Amino acid sequence: MERHPPPSSLNTLSSWCERMEDASLWLLRARSCKLPAEQHMLRHVSELTQEALEAGIAAAAVGMTEKEVSNVVAASMALAGGLPDNVTVAGGMRSALADVFSTERPLARGDLLRFDIGCTYFGYRSDMARTAVMGEPTALQQSRYDALLAGWQEATRLARPGARAGDIFSKTVATVEAAGLKPYRRQHVGHAIGLLGYEWPVITPESDGILQAGQTYCFETPYYEPGWGGMMVEDTGVITEAGFASFTTIDRGLRVIPV
Repeated sequence: MERHPPPSSLNTLSSWCERMEDASLWLLRARSCKLPAEQHMLRHVSELTQEALEAGIAAAAVGMTEKEVSNVVAASMALAGGLPDNVTVAGGMRSALADVFSTERPLARGDLLRFDIGCTYFGYRSDMARTAVMGEPTALQQSRYDALLAGWQEATRLARPGARAGDIFSKTVATVEAAGLKPYRRQHVGHAIGLLGYEWPVITPESDGILQAGQTYCFETPYYEPGWGGMMVEDTGVITEAGFASFTTIDRGLRVIPV
């Protein structure tokens, strides 16, 4: 079914019936809780994605280009049976640009290196992110990342059945700012995931979506500052009765790449 059918299709449907109602939200809600088999697929694609991310971090070196690191990530995904979809590897000031193609820009000492990557496996999608530094981080790089990680930890702590998405958003942003990164402006701090990269609900300030056991989410706390750089942490997991269980578990700290 098309997500955005053309007006001609809507007009045709209207001519066939006296009354037509939009059932898209009903369908999104019906799809939001994943069957055990779907959770298994999402866990698997997440695991092969984190292996690809680790391969990219292990390969990165001063003088290597963003594209070369991106190719390592994509190749790891493909060898594991995944179809690379979004493989953003951006270094230096380009790390402040979300969802960009990797370039032939060589990595330099002191660069931030932001990974925001995903692939598909039999239709199911992954989405995760980590940030590394070429060499030891500066105090500013470390403090900003620590604030983002604190926000991510708060979001996942709050993510349990009955929680309202909008409340998670506001408390996550407040946590990042309380940790020293202020102002912290975001339109969302996470989203459901499945056959689509973004599914309902999205963790926005106005969302009244109520989290349920069996839903699968990505929680993320990105930060982008033109002229300085960008960093983020993001993981995918499932809502259980006990809370958020992450499918991706590799080190969430600011990663240091030896130079």
